[in-house]
Amino acid sequence: MAAIQRFRAALQECQVDPDVTAEIMGGYESITDKAKKEDRAAFFVQAMQRMDARLDAETCHAIRDACACSKGGWRLKAVQKLAREYADRGLEEKLQALGQVRYMGKPVLNEDGTITAGIGDEGGFECPCPVFNGSKVQGPVSITYCYCCAGHFRHHYQIALGKTLKTRAVLSSALESGRTRPCRFVYEIVD
Repeated sequence: MAAIQRFRAALQECQVDPDVTAEIMGGYESITDKAKKEDRAAFFVQAMQRMDARLDAETCHAIRDACACSKGGWRLKAVQKLAREYADRGLEEKLQALGQVRYMGKPVLNEDGTITAGIGDEGGFECPCPVFNGSKVQGPVSITYCYCCAGHFRHHYQIALGKTLKTRAVLSSALESGRTRPCRFVYEIVD
């Protein structure tokens, strides 16, 4: 399922009022994932602004988390393999090993028991999101949009670590900062 299709499904799953959904989709009612990249990016910029204005933060974050992409394929196989190989190891060892998996960031266990993860470096980072990567839309884009990416990382981290995680916050993102800051997510261990 592609980005716009997942977004529509998430709005419905989170039981967003149909009138609010119509407002969020306003002007882009017929947009599909086959639309030009610039049109898809412009749609999401507008949709996040409207969503942030009409819905509480928790609902916005749940909607975007439900949109997480790239949950299968080689990434899934890599974290499943890590989970098997490190099943009897401690959390810090698992996080260290997870940091060696390509494109899985460099997770860190914080003193308060949360996990900080993310990608990119300070001072200029091209967002890898397929909706915005290579797009002329430069942002800034609401940080709400990036809960999708946080959900992607959370999905894979849960498998690798054998722990249920909840996204506490998206601290920074390339899109929200106009591509000057890295993407950083904080997760709580639920179990």
